[in-house]
Amino acid sequence: MPIVYKKAHLSSIIAVWESTEDLNFLVKKAQLSADELALLRNFKSESRKREFLTVRVLLKELFPSENLIISYSKNGKPNLNGNKNISISHTKTYVAVMVGEFKHGGIDLETINERIFKLATKFLNESEIKFVGFNPSADQLQIIWGAKEVLYKIHEIGDVDFKKHLLVSPFTTSNSGNLNAEILKAGYEKKYNVYFEKFPPMMISWACD
Repeated sequence: MPIVYKKAHLSSIIAVWESTEDLNFLVKKAQLSADELALLRNFKSESRKREFLTVRVLLKELFPSENLIISYSKNGKPNLNGNKNISISHTKTYVAVMVGEFKHGGIDLETINERIFKLATKFLNESEIKFVGFNPSADQLQIIWGAKEVLYKIHEIGDVDFKKHLLVSPFTTSNSGNLNAEILKAGYEKKYNVYFEKFPPMMISWACD
């Protein structure tokens, strides 16, 4: 399928592709370099191959006149050549990218389901538990989780405790909006405005500087 969601944000473009095509079609569409083909052959799971290919197809669709090449840092963070940067997320058959002229940025795409209630104790800190109360909605929890995933990607270095190092301030739960969130890790303390939008059956979240 083609792009199913597209949004401009500041100097960035956010897009989601529902990847249901045959893998051979995606290989042809992605126009991989020799190095990329070698990487693709190393992946054992079809889902990983599909994500790898779909991201590159998305880049071709969004920037047809530019030869954007993805490389990876030692921490596994994707980077682009030139003056653009990229963040990637996926859930089930959907793949999302945020591409723009930002130094630090992150995107998260999650399928909304009941599993978020079981995960809540692993990422909610005391102030967030007080905010959501005893009967939070799945959307409310998903917004917090998405914001923290975005901050985790922005931090890049890893070794982040979602309860201790990432803080989401109270916000209004709605189908789209933004919230204030902070990275509170020694040596890297920064505030971000994280945006979110419900895209049934998913929630997409993003932020950049």
